[in-house]
Amino acid sequence: MRTVRKKSKLRLSLVVVTMLLGWCVSSHATGLFSAGDVEKPNPEFTRSGNRIVAKFIPRAKSTSVTVEFQVTEGGTLAGVKGVDFATVDRPEVDIKNFKSAAFEIGIRDVIPGGTAMVAIRSDFFSLSTAFYVFNPKRTEPWIRDAQKENRVLEQRVRELVVQVRDGGDLDSDGAADGQIRLVGGPRDSFWGYALGTLFIRFFGIFFVLSLLMIGMLASGWIFTLLDRIRGGRVAAGVEKKAPAAAAPPVAPASAGGLGRPAAVPDTVVAAIGAALYLRDTASRMAPSPAPPDIGTAWTLQGRQRIMQDRLAVFCQGGRKKEK
Repeated sequence: MRTVRKKSKLRLSLVVVTMLLGWCVSSHATGLFSAGDVEKPNPEFTRSGNRIVAKFIPRAKSTSVTVEFQVTEGGTLAGVKGVDFATVDRPEVDIKNFKSAAFEIGIRDVIPGGTAMVAIRSDFFSLSTAFYVFNPKRTEPWIRDAQKENRVLEQRVRELVVQVRDGGDLDSDGAADGQIRLVGGPRDSFWGYALGTLFIRFFGIFFVLSLLMIGMLASGWIFTLLDRIRGGRVAAGVEKKAPAAAAPPVAPASAGGLGRPAAVPDTVVAAIGAALYLRDTASRMAPSPAPPDIGTAWTLQGRQRIMQDRLAVFCQGGRKKEK
């Protein structure tokens, strides 16, 4: 029996190991364990008038966010599309700081050599969020903190305002032709986000446990107080009760009466009844006196002879032989 169990466990272990190996060599597992970044948010764009909204799931999050693009001055928003970060990755930037793919914003109807104001809004942005612009024609393609302003709007929405000049450093096409090609993305410090999250979770646990302890102590104090109040009320009710009335004294028997008290205690009645019961029982169980002995030597001899004669008559037939 033990041998069969060992064989079944061995087979199960082999099956599990085989499944793990197959998963590891699959393309998905290879991507997870490779050095390349497989977190490439794929934005979905929708347009409403002069606004374009990108919806995607950023890195390090499980819920989707939205980013809104609008040209507020100096031109018209032609379109927005996502840019694979691998095409704009450079050593001077870290992809972990960009929680989304880069965006390419097209602006038309710009005065040649003029400027346009681009507003980028999202409740995903924070005070430390900055907009980095990528221009491959520059010696250092990435331009840090290209936004002109980071301001807060209603419902915790923040707006990054970028001022772009046609043919300037922020224009990726490099020509003052009335069209602007702005490539970049919002950036947040990865370590600031990670350390902030750890800090909040670490002290948040102690904060929650402290609140629970305070709540338990407060509830225990309240229950103790209620118990004391209840006990005090019960004691006060007992004290308010009137003392029991004393039994009236037994009046002595009058000379002309029956010679007994007016009221006999229950203990006396029980004792009298028990005594009467024992006396009656003893009288019933006493053995009756034996008749007087009237036998004499002559009567005893006569009785003996009668018994012998009876025995002789009884034994005339003899005992029956056993079969």
